[in-house]
Amino acid sequence: MKVLVTGANGFLAANVVRELLTRGYEVRGMVRKNADMRSLEGVSPELFLGNITNEADVYTAVKGCDVVIHVAADTSQRYNDAAPLRKVNVDASRLFVEASKRHGVKRFIFISTGNTIDFGSRENPGHEGNPLGKHFEKSGYALSKLEAEAMIITEVRNNGFNAVIMNPTFMIGPNDAKPSSGRIFKMMYPNRVVFIPNGGKNFTPVKDVAVAICNAIEMGQPGERYLLAGENLTYPEFLKIVKQGRKYLQVIIPGWLLISIGAVGSILRKLGIPFELSLTNARILCANDFYTPAKAMKELNMPQTPIPIAVSEAIAWFKEHRMLS
Repeated sequence: MKVLVTGANGFLAANVVRELLTRGYEVRGMVRKNADMRSLEGVSPELFLGNITNEADVYTAVKGCDVVIHVAADTSQRYNDAAPLRKVNVDASRLFVEASKRHGVKRFIFISTGNTIDFGSRENPGHEGNPLGKHFEKSGYALSKLEAEAMIITEVRNNGFNAVIMNPTFMIGPNDAKPSSGRIFKMMYPNRVVFIPNGGKNFTPVKDVAVAICNAIEMGQPGERYLLAGENLTYPEFLKIVKQGRKYLQVIIPGWLLISIGAVGSILRKLGIPFELSLTNARILCANDFYTPAKAMKELNMPQTPIPIAVSEAIAWFKEHRMLS
């Protein structure tokens, strides 16, 4: 069985490629020309050089594959609406759906995000039945992914398209060459004084996410969403794990200060001035962004590796590639 993985050199996709190869699948990895391939060191999938927004490239990449795992996306958090991200996150996804239908793909696995599902508390965590939360109503990334999800669900209901949707939370682990979510280690690990928000996240080992995605080739119900989640931790709790017993000073940034900086950032963005933090992102950092993996554990056999193991693997990989002092 041959599986196409888009954006194969990306953080999640590279771990999916490795898991697929371990299981004996034939793997075709779609990547852009001149892509950074450090995340795929030591493995040799068939590589297809192309652009996910190019119709001819998409149809050629899908041809001959039994399964498509569409991971590639624009994950930029800079936009308040979906429009700037629609070409990559929605239109390209539609191209892969159409190509999969034409070439008789047996299963389509769409990688979305946990951000399209409202979070909850530690006692009552967010689950797949929740709608988009108010904190993500001005997240262009979440809105574009939600639009793509709706398109795929419509294909399942109206045309019998065999597709499932994966909604991973904040992933940590090795093979993060960009880095993407791994930036959190560069902020936390080497510094003796660490400034952190007063909220929290659901942290999940990227290898567990890759296992659940690969299991979805044979498991999971068409049209269903699956939160690929791990452990709910506050930022101080996560920082303690990252520091691995090393001494540090923790400074919690007051919520009002983060919100104020985010508000200024949003104004600067409207003026065309790039700024890392927006009001939307600041509000998310102040919240406890907690979810449950119960459905994915039951229907996809998603494992739950302890977070300290994933943290250690991530730090070791970053050090090996001289990306972390």
